[in-house]
Amino acid sequence: MIHIGKRLTLLLFFLSLVWAQPGEAVRYTTMGFDMELLSYGGSVGGFYRYHTSEALSLDIELDWSLVESNDTFNYVDNYGRAYSLNNRNLSFVKLMPGVTWLPFIDSMHSSFQVGSFISAGPVWSLNTADNEGFVERWGKVESDFAPIFRGGVHIRILSGQGGSYTFRVGYDYASFGRVIDERQTYKGLFLQAGMEFINR
Repeated sequence: MIHIGKRLTLLLFFLSLVWAQPGEAVRYTTMGFDMELLSYGGSVGGFYRYHTSEALSLDIELDWSLVESNDTFNYVDNYGRAYSLNNRNLSFVKLMPGVTWLPFIDSMHSSFQVGSFISAGPVWSLNTADNEGFVERWGKVESDFAPIFRGGVHIRILSGQGGSYTFRVGYDYASFGRVIDERQTYKGLFLQAGMEFINR
């Protein structure tokens, strides 16, 4: 609980800093979709951003992550049938409110913007049977809950057609109350690429 309190204090401090930044008083929203490469798997999802200025946005992101094991082995037998050993049928659903800040927006080219982001929220694990078919393994699902924290560098490239490409490189951290499949803590670097649609 102490570690969670420190992270929430850091988030509130970050929010107070970016909220105090001067900028053009504009209000608009964007939404889009993204894909991620995680140190423990991959994700697909979507996001919604409320821009309080050109430099600051309040975000909410929803992702579905497929967790992979380091010892999973895929092979094809002599008859062309595919098999998977040590498979981990584990998924995460992540809901992450956060903030994106672009402090150099006045000093860089308007079509290329670099800043930072931070977010925190709940993650639910969906642990299904490892050696069953797709339909059968969802008959019984073990679910756990944990907080997730992430932050890093945000890059936005305007496309000039009412949208932009977004890229994020960062670090995320989630620790459950017990071991799920093979780990209790899921953390590491991630790379995100997405497409954002502007609605002014």
